Amino acid sequence: MIIIMKRLYIKIRDYIQHDIPCGINNLIKWFPIVWKNRDWDHYFIYVALRHKLRLTEEHIRVHNNHTTAQQTAKKIKICMNLLDRLISDVHHDIAFKNHDKKWGTPEFNWKDYNENSLEATIVHKNVKTVEDKEKERKDFNRSYEHEQYLINQDKEMLFKIMNKYITDWWD
Repeated sequence: MIIIMKRLYIKIRDYIQHDIPCGINNLIKWFPIVWKNRDWDHYFIYVALRHKLRLTEEHIRVHNNHTTAQQTAKKIKICMNLLDRLISDVHHDIAFKNHDKKWGTPEFNWKDYNENSLEATIVHKNVKTVEDKEKERKDFNRSYEHEQYLINQDKEMLFKIMNKYITDWWD
């Protein structure tokens, strides 16, 4: 009976001394992410994953508890950089730079479509003829395909690194 009571005492003590402060600290660290979280697309998954990787990278870098800690932190940092690119949507700017330079920055004209919605027309100042419109559309499609290619490259690299090394990311 004494052994059971001693074990129970140790569990309660550890819970009060470690689990409660750690849980409160986690609530504080994660509050901004949870507050802004929405469930409707990949952007919010990337933001949450990036936050977790940042916390893990900082912990591993600061505590430096194993011989490869700094190399591990660098791999995590690479994943964070890839997530930064995916979150900020730099791929669009890269892929459409030449398109926008040639055809002009797109402008949106809005008009009522019906009582519940609007219709958007995209206008490029350098599109003057029907032939220009066809060429612009082909350039747009090429730029879009290039954007998707760049996004897929970053996603593949991110998850390839994580797949290979994530089980080493511990302290």
